[in-house]
Amino acid sequence: MRDSLRGLNFKNFKDIKNLDGKLAYFLNELDEELFHWRGYVEKNGKRSIRYPIAGIACIDGDEIVAISYFVIPKKFSPRWIYDKLFRPKGLEYGVVVKKEYHRRGIANHLSDLKIELLREMGYSRYWFRVDSDNFPSLQLSNKYTSKMGGKVWKKTEEQVYFTVDINSDDIAESN
Repeated sequence: MRDSLRGLNFKNFKDIKNLDGKLAYFLNELDEELFHWRGYVEKNGKRSIRYPIAGIACIDGDEIVAISYFVIPKKFSPRWIYDKLFRPKGLEYGVVVKKEYHRRGIANHLSDLKIELLREMGYSRYWFRVDSDNFPSLQLSNKYTSKMGGKVWKKTEEQVYFTVDINSDDIAESN
């Protein structure tokens, strides 16, 4: 593990006590990060994740400082139907790191941990999108997806969409 990650804990959401409260606190602390990340809704001045998720949190002390997650739409919900019709197979992936924790390798480490979680959930593919003007994330995404054998599956003026199929050979080569 990198020195910059020392003192941080990485936990599956299902292993975190009071996840909803800690996640709400984390989301309400975000500021500049929200410019490129829109996976939340705001209601009565409080933020929450828009869809059901499974994931991993980076924790410093007792506080969540980053999350890596997969969207798990409820079966037959409008989101589930839309995903089945218009998106590649697999789960949508997202990550957000508090600005004061940027450039420490947290997003990279969370990206590695997500593969194990994806397999535990019985999936072998995920996809994600990055804003076209978010150059640091685009650079990391291009590097990571090419390392994993992934590809760009769609580009719009606003976003670049990536998809990654995982299998034993890809993972063995990337580690």
